Amino acid sequence: MQTIAIRQFNVQYNVPRSLDNPANVQRRMDQIVSQLLAQTLENQLAQWNDADDALYFIEQLHFDLPLDLTQNDDRQLAKIWAGALYISIQHTLRQAGRGVICFRDRSTFIASFLEDLIQGRAWDYWYYAEFAELQSVSLGQAILNVLTLDRDVGREALLELTRRDSLERLLTRLTDAEVEAIATQCLLPPSPTVILPNTYGRWIDGLRSLLSSGMALTSVIARDVTRLYLGLLRQQPELGPDVNLVRFIQDILLLRQAVVELSDRSQFLSLLAVNDWTEARRLLGRSPLQPLLITLMREMSGVKVVELLQELQVEDSQPMQSRVVTEYGGIFLLAGVIADLDLDHFLQNCPYPEPDGISKTGLLLYAIALQCLGLENATQAISDQSLAVFAGLTKPPDSAQLQTYADSLTPEIHLAFRRQFQAHREACLNRPELFMLSRLPRPTVFDWFSLSGDPELLKPRWDAALLEVSATVLQGFAAKLGAFSDSSPAYLCRNFLKSQSEIEMYTDRISIHFLTCPLQMVLRMAGFEDICWQITWMEGRSLSFQFD
Repeated sequence: MQTIAIRQFNVQYNVPRSLDNPANVQRRMDQIVSQLLAQTLENQLAQWNDADDALYFIEQLHFDLPLDLTQNDDRQLAKIWAGALYISIQHTLRQAGRGVICFRDRSTFIASFLEDLIQGRAWDYWYYAEFAELQSVSLGQAILNVLTLDRDVGREALLELTRRDSLERLLTRLTDAEVEAIATQCLLPPSPTVILPNTYGRWIDGLRSLLSSGMALTSVIARDVTRLYLGLLRQQPELGPDVNLVRFIQDILLLRQAVVELSDRSQFLSLLAVNDWTEARRLLGRSPLQPLLITLMREMSGVKVVELLQELQVEDSQPMQSRVVTEYGGIFLLAGVIADLDLDHFLQNCPYPEPDGISKTGLLLYAIALQCLGLENATQAISDQSLAVFAGLTKPPDSAQLQTYADSLTPEIHLAFRRQFQAHREACLNRPELFMLSRLPRPTVFDWFSLSGDPELLKPRWDAALLEVSATVLQGFAAKLGAFSDSSPAYLCRNFLKSQSEIEMYTDRISIHFLTCPLQMVLRMAGFEDICWQITWMEGRSLSFQFD
């Protein structure tokens, strides 16, 4: 069924001077528009031959219409009016020029809106006007509202985002609770359980194929259910939509979690491998997953189940400790220069005193990160958790900590720090292995790095003492970019440091996934995609980067 929604209907009436009372004409025409035109236009739409579910958006539509006001039948006038509007709509759509937008169906429209929303440009487009009220809510709440308004459309929109390789970018913008709500409402609606024989084998084969393509799991069941189910439908559309498949994936992930927590995990897998289901079930204990094991026992061999569990990383599972979404993920690109210059060791042993309740290296690296972002960004980034992760801190230092520490520093300490850093810098740049940095001139311009415009960030003398350190770090990063080595600090910040990113922290590694980075191709060409640094001040974790 075709429908038309008109956001605003402007009418200008031109009547001949011979009419005695133009006001009566206006009242009559307004009454036709408000009471008769919509229903009459709906009748006209019955002629529409399009059988698809496409959505068409027309920004503006202009048409002229002569009406015989001697005609006393208002319904006939409404029919003439609706016919002219219907013809004008068809003509405009056939022209398909500027100001005409078409989406294949409602789910494609929703997917496009969500793509533009997470990239911060949705409100630039007039055809998203129906979502305008969502500007007043959080990004996660807006996504949740749009996807769950119509669950079937929401599910298809998620699948469309998966086809466009945009699902991960969407999920990173959501809290675990929001992902769970979307999975529950869009993917797991109430329905009876109906599973045909031999179906589990096809599902397991599909999951194994998907996992073999390199998909890594998180520690959050709802996220992994969403990713695995939609990824599986992308590869094998014939498998869905099927809520039973979603439940199966959820149960398999719960089984994986239960096996990971077993003290005798290896024995459990060994028992399954030799089809000793009875003993394997005993090891699992009084688990709600017992019925799943019974079903798997009937459908397939234990070896196949073991292979799936192994591909689900039960033998080497390191759950994610935390996830941080930030606007400043590019700050981690500076870690390589800090490591090259042994800056963390220098800061730990520098003349500055040890602060109370916080790592000295971490506090100083945090201040250096703020300076590299520049005053404009630092005022927003000061409470950003990503800067704390970068500095090896559990949380950002508050303003009182920064001010108290700054008050303990004397001019003599600042002078000693600057002298020692200059000596340390020269010694590092003379090392043969740092040939890429060996030609760095000593920085002389520090306007970008100075935060003295906001004493709440860093007090002026402490700020001044750190300027050369921060300038050297950003200068060293630029040197790794080849042809971009002479870029200004503002340019480097705008195109690299200020990048929306997702940070995933594990016990042994930190992964930075760049969601937006204007010049990520430059980073790829400079080898950042293949780098894996061991970062001592981040508890020895390895640091790696991923780009969209």
